[in-house]
Parts: sequence; structure tokens; C-alpha cells
Amino acid sequence: MTRFTAARTKALLAADIALLVGAASLAFGGCSASSGSPGTSTQPGGNAGTGSSSGGSSGTVASGGNGGSSNSASGSAGAAQGGSMGSAGASAGSLSIDTSGGKVSLAFGQTYIEIDPSNGARITALRVGGATGMDVILDQSVNAGTANADNWGSVFWPSPQTWPWPPTGTNSIAAINTAAYMGSADTSSVTLTSGVATAPTVSVTKKFSADLAKEAIVIDYTMTNGGSAAVNVAPWEITRMGSGSITFYPQGTGMPMGNSSFPLPPITSGAGATWFQHTGSTTQYKLLSDGTGGWIASAIGDLILVKSFTDIPAGAAASGEAEIEIYSSQSYVEVEQQGAVTMLAPGASLNWTVRWYVRKMAAPATAGSADLVTYVQNLIK
Repeated sequence: MTRFTAARTKALLAADIALLVGAASLAFGGCSASSGSPGTSTQPGGNAGTGSSSGGSSGTVASGGNGGSSNSASGSAGAAQGGSMGSAGASAGSLSIDTSGGKVSLAFGQTYIEIDPSNGARITALRVGGATGMDVILDQSVNAGTANADNWGSVFWPSPQTWPWPPTGTNSIAAINTAAYMGSADTSSVTLTSGVATAPTVSVTKKFSADLAKEAIVIDYTMTNGGSAAVNVAPWEITRMGSGSITFYPQGTGMPMGNSSFPLPPITSGAGATWFQHTGSTTQYKLLSDGTGGWIASAIGDLILVKSFTDIPAGAAASGEAEIEIYSSQSYVEVEQQGAVTMLAPGASLNWTVRWYVRKMAAPATAGSADLVTYVQNLIK
């Protein structure tokens, strides 16, 4: 593993660049004098909070900040899962940016995220407890050798989905979804940029950094119109979760709907949220909905991913799309959110920021849990 550190010499940095160019078609450019060479950030993290849960039939949640210890007495599973992050609740003290096998990783606190620049700057792993921790998002092996072989990890697409399917086609958005991205790094972030897609004619830049005080991954997406005509697009993040996951979000205006291709999944309502429990059904489902509060979460066992973003008004999504979308197949779930649709003139860009919080809870998630909703709300404050 090659580690970026602030003390690396220019000769070693050049070796890192050559390694990445050869292994992953990634060219990490030199950093400016003000930023120094790619390195390990030493920004101080915030203090960890403390969560607690007491016994009882329904359980309670204490708002403990971004991490900390858990004091859980015997009680319901709802109280335990809402209580705290347990071992994953450490405050993130510093950020390290590494390369291994042509991939890039950011590690801080208990959070570890891996990105593959050679494959659409796809997020290929998300772990709690470092590089050897359990993966929260769908691994490549689950759908390998099937018609869904490309459906794993987390990707970014332009919305609406009027571009030719599949997204791997050169007449479509392969430049964004599948092709190699070029990149650069400094002491606190990694920036990766795609080529221009065929339809629509946009390129995508993904900047990965860390909020150390809140132990959150910060992903800044930028879409730029590289064509000669205006394009109407919205940002769209698609994150695949495994079988048995529980996905939930705070319901906004109106009711969830299916679309012309797939029926609405079997959902439930409770604690101010809409819930979908994946069961491995062979039926393909699709949910389109307005949300509120700017978050969507998905838990698998006692691991949870919370994605927060700027809430958009009902009707601000692209035509035929929605702020919140869930697609379910037999082996996986796509947890999706979109920003507002924007008309981009040639050369114009739009920016969209998503923050990820990944944690290990004291007990497996249960659908409909008010404690779990409160836990998410406190986490993203």
C-alpha cells in the first residue's frame, strides 16, 4: 500500500503518480505550494458524544453528538439500535489517503471508503472499522456473471434517465458510469473527473473529503455541459445495498408511486418515515417519492449508511424522476436520491453535495423503529 503523507519527497510522489497512471489510468497531479504534497490530514476531530438506551418496551434515544460510548441496559431491540454507534462511535482525529492496486481510499476514525478511478470513479467499498471491516454496500461478486454485473457499489448518473440503456454503452453515459477518471489529490481530498458522455453531453467531477468533527464522508459532485447545446439535467446518486437491507426516509409531499415499468414495492409507514424491507422477492420494484429533511438511510444488520443532502421542493426533480427513488431486484436494492433539475448552457456547471455517515449500531435495525429515525436525525445535525 502506498500512503500519501505530508513528509513525502517529490521523488516518492512522482513514483506514486507513475504507479497510479499505470495501474488505474489515474494521473494524480502535483499539488500547489500552498497545499503541499498529497498527505495525511491532521485536522482535529470533534469530541465524541455519548448515546444511551434504557430498558423498556419501546426504548429511548439520547442525542449524543457524532460518536461515543454506548450504555445499553436490557430492553427492546429498538432501544438498543437507537442508543449509539457502539465501537464505531469514535471521533475522527485525522485523515489518511492511500492507494492500493490502483484504487484510492480515505480512512478516518472508524470510516473507510474505497474508490476505483478506472471504473467510473465508482465507490467500491464502504467499511466500518478500517480496511478490514465489514462492507456496508454491495460487493462486485454478488452480481458477477449475471445481467446485473454492473450493478454494485455506488455510482453517479445524470437525470432524467432518457439516455440509452445500459449506462455502459459508448452511445450513452459510459464516460461517467464505467470509463476511467483523471484525478488529483491534496492533503485533505481526492478529486476525480470523467470525460464527456455522449448523451447527455456532460462530464462529472467527484471530490471526496472528510468532515472529521462529524466523521462524515463529503462528496461534492459537479456536472459540466461539455457540448454545444443546452442540456436539462439533475444530479443522481445510486448506492447499491445487499439482500435483506432496510431502507427508509422521511416522507414528503404526496404519496410514493411506482412507474410504468415496475410496481411500487411493499412499503410501510411509521415514525414519520416510509420503510422498505428487502425480502429477496423476484419481483422488480421501483419507488418514486418526494422526501423531507434531506436524508435517506439504509441498514443491513447492525450497519447503517445515512446519506444527507439538500432537500428540494416537490416538483423540482427531473421529469419522470423524483427526489427519492428505490429500485429493488432479487439480490440487491438501489438507494437513490436526486437534486433539482437545471438547464445547463454549454460550458456551465452545477454543484451538488452529499454527506455519508456510516456506523455500526448496538443491535440490528428494525423497520418502523422511532428510535432509529431519531438516531438518524441526531446523527446528521
